[in-house]
Amino acid sequence: MLEQPQFGQLLRTLRQERGLSQAEVADGGMSTAYLSRLESGARRPTAKVLDHLTRRLGVPPSVFQGNHTSLLGQALASASSSDDTDDAIRLLGEAVQAHSGEDLSLRWLCLWKLAQLHAKRGKRQGELAAARELTELSDRLAVSTLQVRSRTLLARCLRAVGDIDEARAVAQTALGTADNGAVPVADTVRARLVLVSIEAESGLITEARRLADQLLEPIDVLPPVLRAEALWSAANVRIRQGDYQGAAELLQRALTDLPSHDDLMLRLQLAASSLYLQMIPRRVTEAQQWLAEAERALGLFGGPLHRQEVLVIKAHLAFHQRDLALAKGLCEQLADALPQLTFRDRIRLEVLAHQIRILEGDREAGVRRIEELAQEAQNASNVHLSSEIWRTLAETLAWASERQAAPGLREPSNLHEGVTR
Repeated sequence: MLEQPQFGQLLRTLRQERGLSQAEVADGGMSTAYLSRLESGARRPTAKVLDHLTRRLGVPPSVFQGNHTSLLGQALASASSSDDTDDAIRLLGEAVQAHSGEDLSLRWLCLWKLAQLHAKRGKRQGELAAARELTELSDRLAVSTLQVRSRTLLARCLRAVGDIDEARAVAQTALGTADNGAVPVADTVRARLVLVSIEAESGLITEARRLADQLLEPIDVLPPVLRAEALWSAANVRIRQGDYQGAAELLQRALTDLPSHDDLMLRLQLAASSLYLQMIPRRVTEAQQWLAEAERALGLFGGPLHRQEVLVIKAHLAFHQRDLALAKGLCEQLADALPQLTFRDRIRLEVLAHQIRILEGDREAGVRRIEELAQEAQNASNVHLSSEIWRTLAETLAWASERQAAPGLREPSNLHEGVTR
């Protein structure tokens, strides 16, 4: 087994990469103080402790053996300590392709890190490919926790690129494995979170609400980050049910409970801004206030993808403030970033660009493209998004007719196209 402090350093890396707190890993096997001393290198683990750690982390005991001086191990160490994301992606990509016969658990760790790096750079197809191989490897390793984590990641990737049907099947398998296996509660919650989002986008609101309510039942015992994500997910379901007040209350609770230093706060602030743009009547002032909070947090926690999300919401906000020139300029600025956006955000941004096109007088081309986008969403089984686009088109045509009849007319109060995070 690895000697200290190498054992502790690896333990901390494995825990953090899985998004687990010390309390979650220690639960049922040791005190958090003992785990802290293990991570710092001040204590050596016993066989009983090692067995507990491998079960909580979902890794085989061989991960903690001191014989991982392979090229895969070297690539993982180099990538994990590199500040150059593109270089780290290159190192890991080359290593997993060239050394497929090495230790499977170490290969799994390399692919997990590679998926994280692809996500950070907005390389959705790269993340999806890594998630598929992670899923295959987790089945070969036959470790329930790894099977759940891999499939939860894969379902999230598939949802992001618009493959709702496969995403649902994968998420259901992940949740079934989590419910039937000895996996950490956090993994079960994350599997249910992604399934809630998928069912809601498919238009299966009743099932999405049932799953979301299950998330809220143990809400007070969840760690802060998972509690915030569960509240956020439940809020999104209520948006789709038209319960804007209930959604706002849940999202406000999520923002209140979450530590201000957590980077999830930025995502929730963006979600809050988006939420207020969907209310009827729209509460543009509150949306603008949350967007301003998100922009302040951007300097602390944000990366390139967060900055793109801010611009997306700014474009929608400008549209609802009737500043079509600014909204159009932001849409054009984001044109090169479309491949990095999720399927949902890309479709909505394109719809917005063609709403503006209709309002500027190019009605035929704008309508044709919005109809194509509605069909694209329908083909992807994203029923909620498709119905929203058709509704948006009808409202935009009504506004265009009113603008033509009375130039300078303000936006009709029933126009409520918005973004849902």
